[in-house]
Amino acid sequence: MSKKYGSLERRIAKFLGQFPLLKSAVKAAYGRLVFLRNRPASKTVSDHRFLPVGDGILNTFFGYYDKTPLSSAGFLLCHSTTHATDRKPDSSKTLDILVFSIDDLKQPVLSVKTRVYNWQQGARAHWLDADAFIFNDFDASSQRYISRVFSLKEKGEVRRFDFPVQDSFRGDYFLSINYRRIQSLRPDYGYRNMPGLDDRDMADLTQDGIWKIDQETGESSLLYSIADVCEIAPDPRFNAARHKINHVMIAPGGDRFLFLHRYFLGKRKYDRLFLAAAHTRDLKILANYEMVSHCFWINDHSVISFMRGPSGHDGYYVLNVDDGSISPYSNGKLDSMGDGHPHVHDDWFITDTYPDKSRMQHLFKASLSTGDVQEIGQFFQPFEFHGETRCDLHPRVSPDGSKVFFDSVFNGKRKLYVLQLHA
Repeated sequence: MSKKYGSLERRIAKFLGQFPLLKSAVKAAYGRLVFLRNRPASKTVSDHRFLPVGDGILNTFFGYYDKTPLSSAGFLLCHSTTHATDRKPDSSKTLDILVFSIDDLKQPVLSVKTRVYNWQQGARAHWLDADAFIFNDFDASSQRYISRVFSLKEKGEVRRFDFPVQDSFRGDYFLSINYRRIQSLRPDYGYRNMPGLDDRDMADLTQDGIWKIDQETGESSLLYSIADVCEIAPDPRFNAARHKINHVMIAPGGDRFLFLHRYFLGKRKYDRLFLAAAHTRDLKILANYEMVSHCFWINDHSVISFMRGPSGHDGYYVLNVDDGSISPYSNGKLDSMGDGHPHVHDDWFITDTYPDKSRMQHLFKASLSTGDVQEIGQFFQPFEFHGETRCDLHPRVSPDGSKVFFDSVFNGKRKLYVLQLHA
């Protein structure tokens, strides 16, 4: 009997997407029911060697799938806490950001605390170059979310900005979004140190959107407002909707970026994928078929995404951002596994799945050139990790392509793991 959810189950889930609260309840109950007949024999399945980061008492995780935790100099960046991670984040507790040498995954070489985090993205800590990394924090004196840059060489903070980072292009510039708006509409990716937006601020779409911050001068500007975004292919429903922008992802060359425009009518959400110029003002819709989930740049001209395609089918697609063409990846070879988080390296990518009927999350390596797909691991996720506290594998690849980093809770703790790929 197949452990993965079948096409009928996925069609039912797609239909229930119109009723989010009902879908959530049905999904939870059905997941527990089918698990009774599909208990796994082992909590991990892989013929690849993988090691945990941090000692046994620590919860460690990197966060999202769009950045590699390993610098070009061989230092590993992660978030850490001794507090239980199967509960929602607590703004009264801090999170540690640790740096390890890839040659010693037990003893960190640097530690710094942050007051902001969520379990899906941590504090958005990521490398700017071989020496410096950036992360988000909360400034209690000014009552605002900020970002800080730390240097390994200087062993301390070297820059601070009045905007939190969403994505950065090296040490040149970074893009910021309103995490208070995110907290109101999608707390999985928000912070709890300040209240979410009230109805008046939520309705103001002209002063909120995507900010660009020059890392050298600190100068900032509202590059695109949400109102600007809503002017592209406007929908009459926009006036009654609540809007947010999230999941900004800068292209490898730094001149363009992706982002998701999500709007909510009641509890139901609708997605639009945009391409935007980073140095001028130019917006273009890449996908407007109600659902876009996870994307990654293949190169400066193409993107892979799990989304709903023009035919209404949910799956992996390759999008040409220049001419707007959309093609199914490998004739839908991965689509039966459902949504995942693709991370591209050269001509291949790593992606994952959500838990199957056995609560196993699958890890795949897939070729962009041949379409070949290889499973490289399965990892158990207990039921206590769900909703905001879920632990997606969120796989990422090392700069040299030899390692895969993923987060997992198969042993009851949230842990970052390093998996060695076969040569």
